[in-house]
Parts: sequence; structure tokens; C-alpha cells
Amino acid sequence: MSTTSAKTGPAVVVTRHPATAVVTASGGDGLAHGILERTLFLREVGGATWHRLSPTVAAEDEQAAAQRAVARLQAAGYQVLADEEFATPCTEDRYVTTGRSIENLAERIRQTPTAAEVSELLDEVTAAHDGILASLGNLLHALADVYERLEGPSEWPFAERMHYLADWRLGPVAADLLRVRADLADRGAPPGRRGPHAPPHAPPVPTSAASGRTR
Repeated sequence: MSTTSAKTGPAVVVTRHPATAVVTASGGDGLAHGILERTLFLREVGGATWHRLSPTVAAEDEQAAAQRAVARLQAAGYQVLADEEFATPCTEDRYVTTGRSIENLAERIRQTPTAAEVSELLDEVTAAHDGILASLGNLLHALADVYERLEGPSEWPFAERMHYLADWRLGPVAADLLRVRADLADRGAPPGRRGPHAPPHAPPVPTSAASGRTR
């Protein structure tokens, strides 16, 4: 094995298992695990946490995939102990991931001084249709669609589980965060403007309207 120069963080070992020939990675912390998982490695959690290269990677592409993982880990400052076939002097900076964008939002929330401003930041999480939680629900339903397209009776439990998570587990989280957002907004408001409020009555139907589509 070759050893790259250490910067920060615990070492990560990338090697080919001698018995199964599967490319594996072990060691590192949560950030290292995320880098591996975004470079076609699958997390295994039986006993100690470790990773294996996805079987979707063709045999002729395994070396390149493992070298890319090594390059990304090195760019993040990890010491990497790699088999000679996977060692590389290169580094590859990580792109800004969706998860990192959410983490940046979390950091902004931690540093925001007023409850009202935090309430405003939560709109990205709780917005109907295309907020973070709504989009996560769409992702779960999409996974259910994938299983429903597969043939075989064993696929339906997975599909039903994805629908269940989207419809019954995310819903309470969204409802709680909507209440949190309203509470934070109301804290700095005058008493007469604080919620909760009764729903408005249906507006009267106008007797005339301008022609054409309105927005």
C-alpha cells in the first residue's frame, strides 16, 4: 500500500478484499463516509461501519472509481492508505452538495440573532410543493414508483414503505416545523398581530373582472 501525506482527520483505508476481490473502504469519520458514498461506495453497518464499491461499477471501471474516491478524500485533508492500483497523487475538490447547502442553512440559523429572522429562513424548509421537506417526500414517492415498476411480489413491501414514510412520517415533522416557524414569527409581533387566527371567510365573488389571465 502507498501512504498519502496526512493533513487532518483519521486515516481511510481503500483496498481490494483478498477473498472476494470487492473494493472496500474503512476508517474515517462522517465527512469521509459522505465523500465515499458520493463516489459510488455503499455503506455497510453490520458491526463496524465500512464501505464497498457498488456492484453497478463495471469491473474495468473499478480502479478509476476508487482513485476518484482517494482523490476526493485527499482533497478534504484525509490520510489515505490505498492499494497501489488505487493510489493517486491527485486531489479533486468536492462540489457543493445538496446536503452541504442544507448544512449551510443550519449554520445560518444558528448565527441569526432574532427569532423573526430565523422564521424567515425556515421558509426554505417548510414551503409547500418545493420546500426541502416537500421535495424529500417527492423523492420517497419516486423510490416507491421504482419498486412498483420492478417485477416480483417482494418489491411491493418496499414500495409501500416508501409511500408510508412520505405520507405518515414526514407529515408530522412538517406540521411541527410550521408551528415552530409561526411561533418564532409571532414572538416579536405586537399582541394583536400574533396567531393563531381563525381562517378567513370566503371572499365574495366579484361582479366584474378584467379580461385576460391574472397572476
